[in-house]
Amino acid sequence: MRRAAELEGLNTSAALARVCVVTVAYNSAAALRGMLGSMPPGLGVIVVDNASADDSAAVAVGAGARVIRNAANLGFGAGCNIGMGAAATEFVLLANPDTRLDGAAIAQLLAAADAFPDAAILAPMLCDETGAPVRSWDVEQQHRRLLTRKRDAEPWPEGPLCAEFLSGACLLLRASEGLRFDEAFFLFYEDDAICAAARAKGRALVLVPDAVMHHAGGGSSAPSQALSAFKARHLAWSRLHYMALMRGSAAARREASARVWHHAGKAFGHALTLRFEKLRADMAGLGGTLAWLRGRRA
Repeated sequence: MRRAAELEGLNTSAALARVCVVTVAYNSAAALRGMLGSMPPGLGVIVVDNASADDSAAVAVGAGARVIRNAANLGFGAGCNIGMGAAATEFVLLANPDTRLDGAAIAQLLAAADAFPDAAILAPMLCDETGAPVRSWDVEQQHRRLLTRKRDAEPWPEGPLCAEFLSGACLLLRASEGLRFDEAFFLFYEDDAICAAARAKGRALVLVPDAVMHHAGGGSSAPSQALSAFKARHLAWSRLHYMALMRGSAAARREASARVWHHAGKAFGHALTLRFEKLRADMAGLGGTLAWLRGRRA
């Protein structure tokens, strides 16, 4: 038994040498402490700090990570691209600061990558903080809109499966594919776009259920009302930009017109009922929608 455990440890160590973790931080010090503390020994880590105002960079340096400091917040996708450009390994594991990484799970991802050489992107099964699995894979965004909102009856996978979408919270990318995020997306939908880019190349996206990672969800940056509004604005803008890429500008403009009335109507209702947090979110969504219609960045 002891010999078997030693061999498993050696195999895991050999696997970890093939991959570098890239994470993007923005005021993420608290999340980074947990993430970097969960790292197995021997795993290379690059932290791209998007001009955090907290001690994210210091936390990363203290944990032995390589830190790349940006002078401004360039967005999630651009930060990931910088990190991937600095990595020199066969694979890159993109992981949000609020994930918890496991050496055995990473080794399983790499084993699946070897078993499925046509897969450009692979992803683990994500679980929330309670250990409950999260449906972090799906059909493509535009197909998703046609499905019922309640999909609890869908079975959980028992083995590797091909998907049209894998959550950007944790992705293993094959470096030789040269995939990069579309930096027009500052936040949100960049994972949809990179999955679409992989599919356009005829490459597969594979979920590996036996590789389990934990993801807090929404915990990468310290919460605040300003951050919530910031996210709502970018979510609205990115939704339309993605639709324009996939379905054309005419379809996106029709969607934008509907979203203007959607956000304005909800904002009016929230103002009448004094639900100010929801009012701020819909006003931010309205702002992002109008920015897209005017051809401006969110």
